[in-house]
Amino acid sequence: MKRIELLLKTCLPWVATVWLTGCALAPADGGNEAEANPAKAQAGKAVARPVAAPERAAPPRVIDEANNVFFAAGAVEPERNARDVLSRHAARLKAQEGLVVTLVGHTDDLGSPSYNLAIAEQRVNSVYSILRSLGVPAIQIRRYGLGRDLGDMNCKTAACRSKMRRVELVYEP
Repeated sequence: MKRIELLLKTCLPWVATVWLTGCALAPADGGNEAEANPAKAQAGKAVARPVAAPERAAPPRVIDEANNVFFAAGAVEPERNARDVLSRHAARLKAQEGLVVTLVGHTDDLGSPSYNLAIAEQRVNSVYSILRSLGVPAIQIRRYGLGRDLGDMNCKTAACRSKMRRVELVYEP
């Protein structure tokens, strides 16, 4: 009984795959149907065609620097000008008590997904701490560590990657 169970566990997925994809069998008369009637032979087969790559890559997104705080590679503390940017956001949030901001942490495409998620969360927490120190109530701040920025898949330069390492401030009404 155990052999049957083992056989089913190991062979059943393979058999199902073969069955679902279909098998090409020789005609019963032993002849070559493709040579006799090529149109009929192709009609019953699913022909796999490669998917063509798009001719042009999507243009890179424009990142609004006024709503982003940028970070150096591997850093969890924002760059020098971040305090000025965050001071303006703090003033806006304190002036409009019903306004809520979500801090979205992005990273570049280097590093593992788990590393990128961890560093994105640390960066979000760093920006959160600065906003709190500037007097923004915690109820007005939400946090979301996204990790790798999927917006620009063609980012291969250091300058481009530096724009990916950021915390984005997204406002909600």
